[in-house]
Order: sequence, then structure tokens, then C-alpha cells
Amino acid sequence: MALLSYSSSSWSDLLPELIEAVFHSLTDAKDILSCATVCSSWRYSSSAVYSRKFVPFLFVSHPSDEEAHCSDGFRILSPENIIFSGNDQKWICGGTRGCLLTVNVSFPFEVKLQNPFTKTVVSMPPLASFEDIQRLLQFQAISQHSGALTLIKNFIKKAVSSTSLLDPDWVVLVIYNTEGGKLAFCRRGDKQWTGLESDHVDDIVFCSGVFFSMDRVGRIYQCELSPNNPKAIPLCSASPFQYDPCKKYFAESDSSKLWVVLQKLDVSDDDYDFTTYFEIYEFNSEAKEWTMVRSLRGKALFLSSQGRCVAVSAGETGSGGFIKDNSVYFIDGSLSVFEWESKQIKKVYESRFCNSMFWVTPADVFH
Repeated sequence: MALLSYSSSSWSDLLPELIEAVFHSLTDAKDILSCATVCSSWRYSSSAVYSRKFVPFLFVSHPSDEEAHCSDGFRILSPENIIFSGNDQKWICGGTRGCLLTVNVSFPFEVKLQNPFTKTVVSMPPLASFEDIQRLLQFQAISQHSGALTLIKNFIKKAVSSTSLLDPDWVVLVIYNTEGGKLAFCRRGDKQWTGLESDHVDDIVFCSGVFFSMDRVGRIYQCELSPNNPKAIPLCSASPFQYDPCKKYFAESDSSKLWVVLQKLDVSDDDYDFTTYFEIYEFNSEAKEWTMVRSLRGKALFLSSQGRCVAVSAGETGSGGFIKDNSVYFIDGSLSVFEWESKQIKKVYESRFCNSMFWVTPADVFH
């Protein structure tokens, strides 16, 4: 009778403490990801353990066999080890909340977000619904221009999702355009993208329940994506980095605070050599002020233009302890690490191919 009772019990009835203890003993990230698909309680425990133990996946569009196994400890995610739905050829154009943004290579250039771990797929309006794409296709038909597909492939610069794609109220905001960054968004079931009055947008983020955008000169906007009256409203506070010509990223702190990260160049007077360094500013939403972050002690920051930029605890990773404390891991053609105190930069991963690389963050892959 006891045996019958045990065998008929649900996996979800196991004590959370027991589940987490078992999950914490796992050393392969894929094993924890597989456990997340069993039931909601396992997914919650998997997410908690995963976030403490593992750092982001590194997506690489075309790694060689050697590179796929020799990435200085990072787990490589590439098209070769992802099973996509359907047989259509796809471009991978970025990622958000653990999902990859894919675009079919043929008309009407269908856009989807696919979770490479759970196989969840969400469809969005095709690129052909953009007037810019329609004009580009007309130009190609008239002029026989051979570069149209390349422009279409790079049409979406970045995508950000508001919530889990299993949530019926999700919203996806994108930066698009072939010439300058503009904003558009869609909701579940939309057939068209809805545009926002915007121009020269460099980055977007969803942080603490709010969409933000940043233009080329460093002005920050709060994006209100109501269906009838969407608008980008300038933040009241003047930022200390406005009009600074350096590259800028939005990032999220480990406590979900909004950061702006500046990637700057220092020129040596002696040999005119360029050195990269970083500055970080945190936004205080109550005081509407920016303050400089002086140190990343206990944390590592991961930056990429096409993926989510986030700080994680450097002391709690389960990937062999290779993550350097007080460091910035950034992708700029290659993957490098900037050590905050010494101001030294070390190349971590340099591909022999012209690769697209970005971070797929661990906290999001369980949706």
C-alpha cells in the first residue's frame, strides 16, 4: 500500500529543499534545463539554482568545432545545436529573455521568438509588414539590387520583451531600420508592428516594469506602449553622459536597477595607442538622478549589443570559478574582459569567422 502511494505521488509533491539540493549537485547546465520542463515547482527551483550557479550562454553564429569546445569556460549556444520548428532557413538576429529572435530568409520574412531550451515558439508580425521593407523590395525588383537580403537580415537591430512569452500580456519592442534606429512594438496576435515617434535609437531595455530607450547622444526616454497613443517621453533628469560620443549600453544591476554603461577610449600621449575602459551610471527612479557606480566588487557585468546586458554575482557561479570578480565581459568583434581595478583588458574568445555573438541570460530560459 505504501508502495502504491509512493508511485502514484506527483513529482511536484517533493520537498523544495530536496529538489534544490539535488539540482545544486548537477554540474551540467543542460541537466538543470531539462528538469525545468517537468512541472512548475521544478521550474521555479531550477531557475533559482541556475541563476546562482551559471553565467550567461554565449551565442556564436558560426563557431568552428574547436571553438565550440574551447571558449574559456563559457557554454556556447549556436544554430548547429538548436532544433528549430519547421524546415525554413532562418537568420538569428538577437535574443531576449532567453529566447532567440529569428527571421525566415524568404518572403514575407516571418519573425519569431524561440526558446532554444524549451522549444516554446511565439510568432510576431512579419518584416514585410514594415513599409521600409516594402520599399526595399520594390527597389530590388526595379534595380536588381543584390544587397537587399543583407539589409533585411540586419533590419532588426535589437528586441526586448516585457515578460515571459507565456504571459498573454507580453509586449516586444524592437529597434529597426536600415539607416537609423527607430522603434516599433507588437503584442500577442498583432498582424502589424506599431511604430513609435523615434529616431537614431541606439539601445532599449525593459527594467523594473518599464521600457526605456536611448538615442545616439545619450538622451533617455520612457516608452509608453499603449495601443492607441504610444509615445516615448524624455526623462526629466539631465544625464552626465549626454552628448558623450562614446558607445553606450543599457544594463540591469543584480538588484534590477537601471544602469547606463559607457565604453570609452583613452588615448596615450606617448604612442597614440587606444585603451578601452568603462564607466557605469545608476538611475535613482525616486530622485530622478544618476550616480556613478565606482566598483563592481562581487559582480561581473556582461555586455552585448544584441542581447540582454546584466550584472551577476561573480562568487556564486558554478562554471569552474573562471568568472573574474569586478570585471566587464564585453563583445566588440571578439569577447574580452575588462578588469576594473587594473584597467587591463584580456581577449577571452576570438573567432576565426565573422560571427554574431551575444549573451543569452540564464534567469530567462525557464519561461
